[in-house]
Amino acid sequence: MKKRLIPILILSAGLFITSPAFADDLHSNSPTNDSINEPTNASQVIIDRLAGLTRYETAKVISEYYAQGKVKNVILTTGNDFADALSASVLAHQKEAPILLVNSTVESSKESFTYLEQHLDTTGTVYIIGGAGVIGPDFETKLKDLGFVKLVRIAGKDRYETSCLIADTIIKQVETPQVTSQGTSIEETTGSAIVISSGEQYPDALSISSFAANKGWPILLSTHDTLPQEVKTFLLKEKPAQLYITGGVGAISENVLSEIRNLLPQVHIERLSGQSRFDTNTNIAETFVPKPLTVYLATGYGFADALAGSIVAAKTGDPILFIDPSLPSLPKSVAHYLSNLYANHLSPNIVSFGGSGVISDELVKNANDLISGKVQETNLCFIPDLTASVTQDETYSLPLKVQARLYNSDIIEVPVQWNATSIDTSHIGTSVFEGVVDGYGKTVKLMLTVKEPLPIAEYTTYFDSGLINRTENIRLAAKALDGKRLAPGELFSFNKSIGERTAEKGYKEALIIEGDVFTPGLGGGICQVSSTLYNAALLAHLEILERHPHSLPISYVPSGQDATVAWPDLDFKFKNNTSDYLLIRSFLEDDTLTFKLYKGSNN
Repeated sequence: MKKRLIPILILSAGLFITSPAFADDLHSNSPTNDSINEPTNASQVIIDRLAGLTRYETAKVISEYYAQGKVKNVILTTGNDFADALSASVLAHQKEAPILLVNSTVESSKESFTYLEQHLDTTGTVYIIGGAGVIGPDFETKLKDLGFVKLVRIAGKDRYETSCLIADTIIKQVETPQVTSQGTSIEETTGSAIVISSGEQYPDALSISSFAANKGWPILLSTHDTLPQEVKTFLLKEKPAQLYITGGVGAISENVLSEIRNLLPQVHIERLSGQSRFDTNTNIAETFVPKPLTVYLATGYGFADALAGSIVAAKTGDPILFIDPSLPSLPKSVAHYLSNLYANHLSPNIVSFGGSGVISDELVKNANDLISGKVQETNLCFIPDLTASVTQDETYSLPLKVQARLYNSDIIEVPVQWNATSIDTSHIGTSVFEGVVDGYGKTVKLMLTVKEPLPIAEYTTYFDSGLINRTENIRLAAKALDGKRLAPGELFSFNKSIGERTAEKGYKEALIIEGDVFTPGLGGGICQVSSTLYNAALLAHLEILERHPHSLPISYVPSGQDATVAWPDLDFKFKNNTSDYLLIRSFLEDDTLTFKLYKGSNN
């Protein structure tokens, strides 16, 4: 079942908005509707999103947007590589053929075959772009099984020859003028200009695809350094009066231009380029269509959506503008182009190719806000939430300025006022602070995490948690020491800190050492606690004042690294010989006991 897009008029914004998810059906602003050639009311902007869950579904949605009824021709090209398909936009416009993308197998290309079954006339032609290694013979078999017998494969030995073969097909069509479905003939001036684009990168060819297609200018592909022989042969045969080079010297070198000048001394060559793919994209748009009826948005980091959408944009020769999906604002050159539309009292419609995961609703809104003049390209657009982390008791001040991104993607620093003036870092955890920036309508947030400081020393020992009584004694003694703080120069006494081990305190009978034998005794096991803390104190280079070895070997620390205790005679003592407060933390997990020693304030 098709989804019908229902325009909603928002009076306060003067904006028509259609469904932001999938556009599977034609409506009043479809480019196949004659009304699209009428200027749009400056107070109303129609926004469409043409999208599917995959690039193949998106191509099908775009094709149905372009032609809901029957079509006589269809272009099939791979959705997995851009090279062969870059030149296909011009042929697609000439043949009034939607561009469908196929996957590597027939089974994974069901969206394209569904469209063909529903829309391609049985006497129509399927143009397959690329060799059998790209779109296999099984696709032809499937097409014939569906009743489509007019199959034309356009494929050269490489992408460069394929682009020339597509151009040949376009030129032959011009030499024998055909009547389109609208009853108009294709002008014989088609082919008077030729475009040369990189066959190693896709953005520049796609930037000019809708304009070249609308004018009928073949797009030939070249390597960076050398003009392919097939392209040279084509140029010598056609002798165009005008030649456009898309992209800077990083895409098409000056050597290629020299080769063209040597071949065709009289040809007029114009290079359309910029510092980035986005700059080249808008330079091309400004050159060919300063007054668009519709602007089309597509990702500048993927070829599929822009390729499928080029047939729609070519209908009126309107621009496909590239966005960067990874950024919350539009590329600088794109924002400038859209702002100029408002400055010139233009209000084109907006159509985005691809789902919100590719072109976010926020980016579409930014484009509309620039076109409608609600914002300027140098206004604040986005301030990201901030994160910071400090160690417990470390001094922290909220920043006086934050980085803000403008609508043209420039980044500046702006003053911020927070809802707090001082920060308490004495407690471990996360706090959120809110700030206000003049000229920015949203709250700025900073998430501050106070982390436990790194210990100056830690030591872990292991015990048998199956010995219930002994484990409970270890737990009680470790708990009694957890969180104890020592001032600089203060003495620590294990016996004083733990106190006498009595049944009233919860201590239980477990094996203890008396003389040279193991015997049951109240509090058995706490010597592992004192020995674990002793080793941590050694690692922290604390001054040991009293320590006694066991009379028998024990297993939880190496020989000579134990510290036995017995109330009230045998104690373990050390001195905090640092200039800072010392914090003792104990951790009992499963069958491990760990002591960590920290430097810090007296909090």
